[in-house]
Amino acid sequence: MLKEHVTRASALPPMRVPEHRLWQDEQHHPCSLGCVSCPELRVCGGLSIEAGLMSCLDLCCRHPDSCDKPCRNNADYALRVREVGTFALDSVPRAAVLEAPTLPPVVPVLFHGKRRMQRFGPDSVALPLYAMFGRRDGRVRFESHEALCAEYCIAAGTQIILTGTDKDPPLERWWGYEGQRRDIIRALKELGVAFSTTPNFSLFVDVPRHVDLHAIKRIGLVHEEFLAEGIPTALHVNGRSEADFRRWGAYVRARPEVTHLAYEFATGTGRAARRELHAEWLMRVAKDAGRPINLVVRGGIDLLPRLAPAFDQVTVLETWSFMKTVNRQRAVFRADGSPRWRRAPSAAGEPLDALFAANRAVVRQWVEGRLPPRIREIVDAAE
Repeated sequence: MLKEHVTRASALPPMRVPEHRLWQDEQHHPCSLGCVSCPELRVCGGLSIEAGLMSCLDLCCRHPDSCDKPCRNNADYALRVREVGTFALDSVPRAAVLEAPTLPPVVPVLFHGKRRMQRFGPDSVALPLYAMFGRRDGRVRFESHEALCAEYCIAAGTQIILTGTDKDPPLERWWGYEGQRRDIIRALKELGVAFSTTPNFSLFVDVPRHVDLHAIKRIGLVHEEFLAEGIPTALHVNGRSEADFRRWGAYVRARPEVTHLAYEFATGTGRAARRELHAEWLMRVAKDAGRPINLVVRGGIDLLPRLAPAFDQVTVLETWSFMKTVNRQRAVFRADGSPRWRRAPSAAGEPLDALFAANRAVVRQWVEGRLPPRIREIVDAAE
């Protein structure tokens, strides 16, 4: 029966629909007719979009033999579901509540330690999770905390945060390590990693919803793995629909081990037409938790005045200081207090420490200026 379904689907061209017509909107669009009989309706919530689709399977690529997505039209669909057990979040193993370190409101992300002579620290620093281990074998690249600090030109003892936000290939490599993941996490803890955010497995508007449900469950499973191996970790609550965030809200409420949420507003959720809605959904998760929740965010600085009151603490992982410095640009303040970037050429071989320090100071002042008075008072008290 499955084979016949795949054969018919393969004969049809893939559905081409403008992205904005695939945005989930339960308030203005009814649930698609084909969702009523779908066995995943309870966890999915159904497809409520402007495009007139019978179900999310209309978005199948029609090439099941070459597609690696967990779509019901693929012959290996059952195996892909088995990877995560079920799509239900309540089957994620429970973990202990870990005491997380105090995170500052603004933390720079460093991608390497080149062209700086002075070691950064002792302030907190964020490093890419996927740069900690080899792509092919998953072996951790550093033998000690000192070796890691030397690679990124940071001072020994600096509080190290890992950010799991990245493009899809590194995310999929992490999932592909399977039995190695816990060994890697234990090794990262030995390197002195104090905190991390989970991989932000991607959700897409132009694929069957089963792909989203698979990604959401993977986020929950990986979060538990980090906690179980002793690294406090923020749960990256990726979602495509209001139903996704309702599920996350119920999950966080039932799981006291979730102390921090992670989110990023730099890619799809950064679109002007969607960012406010995603911010609202994110705040609802914090409210549904029924207890103080912290937020670790990338991007969305203009949303901070709205987001921050919903959370106990907010930490921004910022990439501007590093990326603008390596591209020889210097930050100066506009009249409204936001930074603008001017060319800052350097001589061949000239260290970039001074430029990095100047850019970091401007970005930090800009971000902290977007925080509400309550958060600013906490920042001032800590200093």
